[in-house]
Amino acid sequence: MEANLNQLKVFHTAAKLQSFTHAAKALFLTQPGISKHIKDLEDYYGGRLFDRLGKKVVLTQAGEILYAKTKIIFDIIDQLKIEIDEIHDLNGGSLNIGASVTLGVYILPHLLGKFRSLYPRIDVSLDIVLSRQVIDKILDNSIDIGFLGAPVDDVRINTGIFLKDELVLIVPAGHKWVGRDTIEPSELMAQPFIISQQGSGTRHIIEERLGRAGVVLQKSMELGHTEAVKKAVESGLGISILSKTVIKREEQLGVIKALRLAGIDLRRNFYFAYRKDKYITNAARAFLQCAAGGEASTSEIF
Repeated sequence: MEANLNQLKVFHTAAKLQSFTHAAKALFLTQPGISKHIKDLEDYYGGRLFDRLGKKVVLTQAGEILYAKTKIIFDIIDQLKIEIDEIHDLNGGSLNIGASVTLGVYILPHLLGKFRSLYPRIDVSLDIVLSRQVIDKILDNSIDIGFLGAPVDDVRINTGIFLKDELVLIVPAGHKWVGRDTIEPSELMAQPFIISQQGSGTRHIIEERLGRAGVVLQKSMELGHTEAVKKAVESGLGISILSKTVIKREEQLGVIKALRLAGIDLRRNFYFAYRKDKYITNAARAFLQCAAGGEASTSEIF
């Protein structure tokens, strides 16, 4: 029979209190029960662990070795309880987040700053990738929560609305449409169009909504990052459609003009997502609450 944790706890308590009687009281056991556990341990280790000196017990050399190790074991167990309690109390732990480019670069940093001010002892990491890669990371369990610009159609993943957004048509400052506020969708087909790469949530929305209207884009360039798309438009290489959130600075500087498309709804939602079978930590819940500003739409999915 191998030694078990209960036996080691009995031994450790008896050694610490130097008394089987006191150990029995501390552990709510009978004294014969304490003696039985110690005898089983002595049989297992092949030698005496205590010398009995009247009512007092003193460790043998073998007992001293075992006590030194059980002290380490129970110190670790006590520390584990503290650390897990800290996670539950949001005083420790970690949170791994994955996000699509628009969310990861332009929206989440502000929320991360707010979250860090509330929970400074939680270590947070943010991995910014394409929406398709965020889904992959959720499924391979390398992130706790994902944030995306398009809904997830996968039965293994839970999603909820995180934030509302709107896409707008953008043109360079010298473009012939600058004096207009609204453009007909059919007019897009004669223009060179800068588009983000396949796997982007923004691209998915653009192709879906314009496709419904029968608009086929003349794609002049495919770029892998939102900043690159903006720079290409600013340089006069074409037009594009991006989130209002990401072009605020360029619009204020006057290097890009935002326009609306007539008859096409380019409003969209941003989503949070996580594996259905994954335990959602208090840190993850707290971040979603922080991100939603306490809105029920985010919290009710748990």
